[in-house]
Amino acid sequence: MPAAARDADYLLLRASLLLAVGRVGEAKTDIDEMLRRDPGDGRGYALRSVIAVAENDNQTALVDARRGVELSPSSAPAKIALSYALQANNQISEARDTLLQAVAQQPDDALAWARLGELELMLGDREAALAAAQRAASITPNLSRTQLVLGFNALALFRNGEAQAAFERAITLDSADPMAHLGLGLARISAGDLTAGRRDLEAAVALSSSDALLRAYLGKAYFAERRHPLDAQQYGIAKELDPLDPTAYLYSGILNQTINRPVEAVADLERSIELNDNRAVYRSRLLLDQDRAARGTSLARAYNDLGFEQLGVNEASKSLSFDPSNASAHRFLADSYLGGRRTDIARVSEMLQAQMLQDVNLNPIQPSLAVTNLNIITGEGPARPGFNEFTPLFLQNQAQATISGFAGNNNTDGGQVLVSGVYDGLSLSAGAFTYDSDGWRPNNGLQEDVYDVYGQWAISPKVNLQAEYRRRNTREGDLAFNFDPAVYLEDKTTERDQDTWRVGARFSPRNDSDILISYINNRRDETQNSSQPLDPFVSAFFNNDLNEKGNQWEGQYIFRHDLFNAIAGVAYSKTDVDETVDVSFVDVEFGPLFADSTRSSYERKSSKGYLYLRLNSFSDLEWTLGASYDDYDDQVFAAKTSLNPKFGVRWTPREDLALRAAAFKTLKPALVDNRTLEPTEIAGFNQFLDDPNATAAWRYGAGADWRINQRLAVGAEATWRTLDEPVLSIDGLTGESRQITENRDEQLHRIYLYWTPTQRVGVTTEIKYDLFTSEEGELTAFGNLPTRVRTVSIPLVGTYFHPSGFFGALGGTFVDQSVERSELATFGQGEDSFFLVDATLGYRFPKRRGQISFGVKNIFDTDFYYQDDSFRETSVEASTGPYYPERIVMGTLTVNF
Repeated sequence: MPAAARDADYLLLRASLLLAVGRVGEAKTDIDEMLRRDPGDGRGYALRSVIAVAENDNQTALVDARRGVELSPSSAPAKIALSYALQANNQISEARDTLLQAVAQQPDDALAWARLGELELMLGDREAALAAAQRAASITPNLSRTQLVLGFNALALFRNGEAQAAFERAITLDSADPMAHLGLGLARISAGDLTAGRRDLEAAVALSSSDALLRAYLGKAYFAERRHPLDAQQYGIAKELDPLDPTAYLYSGILNQTINRPVEAVADLERSIELNDNRAVYRSRLLLDQDRAARGTSLARAYNDLGFEQLGVNEASKSLSFDPSNASAHRFLADSYLGGRRTDIARVSEMLQAQMLQDVNLNPIQPSLAVTNLNIITGEGPARPGFNEFTPLFLQNQAQATISGFAGNNNTDGGQVLVSGVYDGLSLSAGAFTYDSDGWRPNNGLQEDVYDVYGQWAISPKVNLQAEYRRRNTREGDLAFNFDPAVYLEDKTTERDQDTWRVGARFSPRNDSDILISYINNRRDETQNSSQPLDPFVSAFFNNDLNEKGNQWEGQYIFRHDLFNAIAGVAYSKTDVDETVDVSFVDVEFGPLFADSTRSSYERKSSKGYLYLRLNSFSDLEWTLGASYDDYDDQVFAAKTSLNPKFGVRWTPREDLALRAAAFKTLKPALVDNRTLEPTEIAGFNQFLDDPNATAAWRYGAGADWRINQRLAVGAEATWRTLDEPVLSIDGLTGESRQITENRDEQLHRIYLYWTPTQRVGVTTEIKYDLFTSEEGELTAFGNLPTRVRTVSIPLVGTYFHPSGFFGALGGTFVDQSVERSELATFGQGEDSFFLVDATLGYRFPKRRGQISFGVKNIFDTDFYYQDDSFRETSVEASTGPYYPERIVMGTLTVNF
C-alpha cells in the first residue's frame, strides 16, 4: 500500500502479522504509531495487552486491556485480551465473566466462544466448557483453535471418540501445532491405545522440544508403558526447562516411590507442593486446593514406605482440610490406619468415603482391607505395597489383575486375587481373600474367607453410581492374649457368616459441591461355643446364637470454598437382633445338673446429624468447628441422646513447624457393617476408636510436628480420653437386668523421631506410653476387665532401599507392661518386660510387576506375658496383636499383570 494509505487498520494488521512470526519489537512500533494516530482505538491497547501478558508484565497488561475494553466496549477481541490479562493476574473467574459478556454481545464470534470454553474448563465446569467449545466449532469448524478447545473439553468428559475426532481435525487444519498432537495422544491413551498415544506425544515434543509440560506428559506415557529410565529422563528435562512448574516433580516423585527410592520421592513431592500455586494462572483457587490435596496424598504414601507414619497421617489430614472430597486422601488415611490399635472403624469408614468420592478408576478395594478385625498376622513396613503401586498414571480403558500368596509357620497360608477393569465411564472389580492358620498356641486357629464384587458407573460428570456385594466367613478359636499365654479357653469356637450389600450415589451439581447418598444392608449370623470349669468336678457350657439384620441410610453434603469447607450429614440405622443363649452345668460323675435357654428379640436403632466447618481464612491457621447429635435406642440398653461438640486447630507458624490441638465428644453409634460417612479425624486426631455401642467419650489432644530439615523430623502427641461405657448389670438374686454406666480413662502419649541419613536409609523410633484405668464395677469384678493396664513401648526400626529393587528392614521393640485385675478375675495379671527383634527382606520386580518379601517376627522366639486390646471391646470380635510370644515366619509374593 502507498505510504499515504497506511492508516490505523493497516498498522494493526501488520503488527498482528509481525507477532505471528515472532517479530515483537517491530510489532510494538506499529502499535505505538497506530495509537499515536488514533488514541481512541481500543484494538491497539488490546493487542499491546496480549504482548505484555506474553512478557509476564501482568500489571501493564491489565491496564492496557481495561483501557481497550473502555474504548471498544462491544469488541470481542478487546474482551478476549482482557480475559488473558485477568488470567495472568490469577483472576480466572473474572476472566470467565468477561467472556460471558463478549459472547452475549457477539454471539457469532467463534474465538470468543472457544476462549470461554478454555476458562470454564480451568474453573472445573466441564459441561459448560464443552457446550462453549461445541458452539465455537459450529460457528467456525475450519479453525484449528476451536477444534482444540472442543477436543480438550470432550476429553475432560471421557468422550474419547468426540475428542479424537476434534484433535484429528485440528491437526488437518494446522499440523505444526504441538497441542493438537498432545490432545490426540491423550485421547488415544484414554481409549486404551497406549502405544499410538505415546507416539502422538513424541510428535508433540518433536514440534516443541522446549515445552516442559509436553516433556512431563511424555514421561508419564513412558511410565505407563513401564519404560524406565525413559520416563525419568523426560522428567529431568522438564525440570530443567521449567524449574518452577510442579508437574514434573509430582510425576517424578510417584516414579521414585514405585522404583524403591522413597527418600528421593519425598524430596520431589515436597518440591511439587512448594510449587503448587505457580499454576494459579491455569487453575482456580478451588482446583489449586484440589491439586495440593492430591500432591499431599502422594507425599503421604512416600512417607508410609519409610515408616514415617505420623508425617503421612499429617499430610493426609492436611489434604482433607484443603479438599474434603479428595478420594485419594481418604484412601491413604484408611491405609495409614491399617495395623493401628483400635482404628478399624475409622479405617473402613475412610475406605467407604474414598469409594463414594472417587471417579471411575483402576484401584479397587482389596477384600482383605474391606472388613474389620481381620486379626491376621502380616508383614509390615516396606513389605506392604501401596494401593497405587502397580497402577499407571493415565486413566485408560484397560484391565489388570493382582495375585498374591503367602505362607508361614503354624500351618499359615492364604492369598488374594483381585481383577479390575475400566471402560469409558464404567469400572468393575472382583476379588477374593483367604487366610488359614493354626495360631501360635492351641485353639488359636483362624480361618477367613472374604469375597467382594464392586461396580461403578459415571453416568455424567455430575452423577456417579456404585454398588458392592461382600461375603465373609470366619472360623476362629480363642484369639485373645490376656497377659498369661497359658490362660485361654481350650474349646471356645466362633463361626461367623456375613453378607453385605451396598449402593451409593454421588451427585455434583456444581464444581464446589458434592452430595453423597449411601445405603448398606447387612446380615450377620454368628455362633459361639465355650466352656469353663467351675471346680474340679463341674463345668459350665455356653452356646450363643446371634442373628442380625441391619440397614443403614446416610446422606452427606460437602461444600468447598476458598476460605472454608463444610460437611453436613444425617444417618439412620436399624438392626433387628435375635439372640439365643444356652447355659448348662455338667458334673463329671453325675452328668447334666442344670440347663437353661433364653431367647430374646429386639431392635437397635441409631440416628445422627452432624455439621463440620473447616476454616482456612488465614494462611497459617486452620480451625475445625462442628457438632453432632446422636440418638441411640437399644431395647437391651436404655435410650441415650448426646450433643457432641467438635473443636480442632492447626497452626503453622513456620513452614517446618505445625502445632495442633483438639477436643471433641463422641457417642459410639450402632453402625451397620462398622462404617460411616462422618469425618473420622479432627486436626489429625482420630475420633472413632473401636468402642462398645453407646459409649460416650471425650477426647483431648495436643501435638507438635517439627521438620528440622529435609532429613530429620521430630514430634510429640498427647491425648486423654474419658469414657462412660454402658454395662448390663444382672441382679444375682432376682435375675433382673438393668443398664448402668461405668467409667474408664485412657491416655496415649508418644514422642517420635524420623531420620533419613542417606538416600537409601530411613530410621524411625518413638516412645509410646499407653494407660488404661477402670473403676471397680460389674466388668472388673465378673468380666475379667482389667482395672489398670500400663504399657510403655519403644520401637527402633531401620529400613533400607536399593535402586535395584531390594529392600529390607530390621527393628527391635522394647515393651514394659503391668496389668491389674480384681481378685475374682480368672485371667492373668502382673508385670513383664521384653525385647523383640523383627526383620524383613524383599525385592520389587522391575517394571512394577510385583514384589516378593520374607519376614520374621520375634526372631529369637522370646516368651513373654502381654495383654492385648481385646479387653477394650465387649463385642465378640477380638482385637489382637501386635506381639506374639513365638517366632512368626512369613513369606509373601505379589504379581501384577
